[in-house]
Amino acid sequence: MIYTVTLNTAIDHILYISEELTRKKNNRIRNQTYDIGGKATHVSVVLSSLQIQNIATGFVGSLNKDLLIELMRKKGVHCDFVEQEGSKTRESFIIIDESGKGSYMITDQGFEIKNESYEKLLKKLKQFVKEKDIVVFAGSPPAGIDVDKYKKILQTVKDLNGKLIVDASGDYLKTAVELSPTLIKPNEFEFQELIGKNCHTISEFAEEIQILMNKGIQYVVISLGKRGSLVGFQQEIYHFIPPKVKEVNDTGCGDVFVGGITAKLSENCPLEEIFRFATALGASKATQQGSSDFSLKIAKDLEKEVQIQFIRGVN
Repeated sequence: MIYTVTLNTAIDHILYISEELTRKKNNRIRNQTYDIGGKATHVSVVLSSLQIQNIATGFVGSLNKDLLIELMRKKGVHCDFVEQEGSKTRESFIIIDESGKGSYMITDQGFEIKNESYEKLLKKLKQFVKEKDIVVFAGSPPAGIDVDKYKKILQTVKDLNGKLIVDASGDYLKTAVELSPTLIKPNEFEFQELIGKNCHTISEFAEEIQILMNKGIQYVVISLGKRGSLVGFQQEIYHFIPPKVKEVNDTGCGDVFVGGITAKLSENCPLEEIFRFATALGASKATQQGSSDFSLKIAKDLEKEVQIQFIRGVN
């Protein structure tokens, strides 16, 4: 089984603006809609679209949980969230204009997690997770989940011999690395924060990837935005480069990328197949309007255009 854990769920309110968004101008909304936000929930959407069984969990606020769960249901996702009474799931605003330059994103902080809710999540994971299950944690936790609590959540999965996939940042990523998860996926800025220095070349990134692999992390993945990703696996490092696409809404591309990785990992696919598919799927996301939308058809067409460069074998 695969579980996705979103500690700070969100509902995306998407605003479509006529022409290009401009300061000191009446920017008119031509359409608006709601979509799924909150990182790991997008991984569940990918898995469900591929008919891969999974459960989305984490925290939701009782005041508007029905909207998020209905959005998830329409995407075929089975949810089993911890509901916190009297709280409201955060709402993010995604602004898309007609410039083709990508989207604007304005996010809320989310509600503070009570200790009672935290304990309920721990209990749920202990009941759910079995050996070799994949558990995906994506996004930074909200207030109420400090680094120690976050580590305990991850440790719970490790103790049950689950496979950890972590897409986090800052101190949360640092504490995750201490547990040697199966896979981490920081972006280049989060990665440099993790290692405490700047990397100016692919070679410098590769050296640091090697160090993390030597610490027991099976897959070290660094997303580089439009430049693709660097992937360290089994003492080798590769650069996966996506094809160019016309951007409509780039919000959530990284989450869909992680969804593609998780799907292929669950099928025990070889490295090239995993990351060729995930790269193409993430690129397809950028061509779609919704926050959780992507295209399996477009991804299939884009797969053959993904470039793969061998960077180095680790001595």
